[in-house]
Amino acid sequence: MSVSGFTDLREKLKAMTPHREEPRSGGEKRRRRPPSDEEEEDEEEARVREREHESEARKVKRGITQARVFTAEECARIEAEIDEVVARAERGLYREHTVDRAPLRNKYFFGEGYTYGPRLERRGPGQERLYSKGEVDEIPAWVHELVISRLVARGLIPEGFVDSAVINDYQPGGCIVSHVDPIHIFERPIVSVSFFSDSALCFGCKFQFRPIRVSEPVLSVPVRRGSVTVLSGYAADDITHCIRPQDIKERRAVIILRKTRPNAPRLDTSLLSPSISPPPERRHKLKAKRSHRKADPDAAHRPRVLEMDKEEQRLSLSSRQNRHENSGSENSWRRMEASSLYKHSHHAHADTPSRQVKMRRH
Repeated sequence: MSVSGFTDLREKLKAMTPHREEPRSGGEKRRRRPPSDEEEEDEEEARVREREHESEARKVKRGITQARVFTAEECARIEAEIDEVVARAERGLYREHTVDRAPLRNKYFFGEGYTYGPRLERRGPGQERLYSKGEVDEIPAWVHELVISRLVARGLIPEGFVDSAVINDYQPGGCIVSHVDPIHIFERPIVSVSFFSDSALCFGCKFQFRPIRVSEPVLSVPVRRGSVTVLSGYAADDITHCIRPQDIKERRAVIILRKTRPNAPRLDTSLLSPSISPPPERRHKLKAKRSHRKADPDAAHRPRVLEMDKEEQRLSLSSRQNRHENSGSENSWRRMEASSLYKHSHHAHADTPSRQVKMRRH
């Protein structure tokens, strides 16, 4: 027994905190408040959304085929060819519509190219148009030899299927917003081959900008270096796919192989305004200049935001004009008031010429 009368420190602490409730016995638990009708409805809606999400993800998966086709050595050889494409574009050796530049992502069209995004004559899905024949360069021989032939041999695509090859070259943080490859332009399947690094292909995302934000995907599919991803059915036609900025951590390139439809609409160049052809000695310089021209970051990825920008600029200009007009009115009123005071002063002292008023400059 200690001086304080307690033999156990726990008894002393218990005596010092008499307000603490006694622990409940064995299986006794605190009763939960029964959920309200609104809470039950919210929980039921959440369960329904989750089931729909899972169902859609299953439908997407059924339309995806993936295969690891290229070894590290084969990837390195193909990547060297992609680097050569980039170098040729920098030297201005491709036709005007072969190269399409955007921040952190460049596109190189071969075989067939098409208008999209801000390059559309009319905005909206279904307005995409193929360029006239010869507007983009032919598919390089190395794409046929090193890539397409391997996929044909593996049975992933039939012989003679590909007439359009696009190389997307992404820098870290690059992206391509949610979209569906134009159904009226391209047949299915859509085939892509990944190089330089691993990434992910996401389905069903929504993009927001300033700053850029991307919603959670319905499904995120890993895409490995040297792997082939084939989209068909629901995955190709009924849900959008995208590349998110957070999924491009290193440089990545993808070769997209597609077949254009025989009846795909083409851009009617006869409706374009005629232009004077430059002399032959200047054509090469103009090509180089155009190939180096960089697209506006917003125009490349989000044409709708451009319309919002125009409205903001219009409102800002209107606001500045109003402020200018108000300022002008106020200055005019002050000038009138000063003039009135001067006239009044001059009239009051017209009979006293000996009196002079000195004006100080401030």
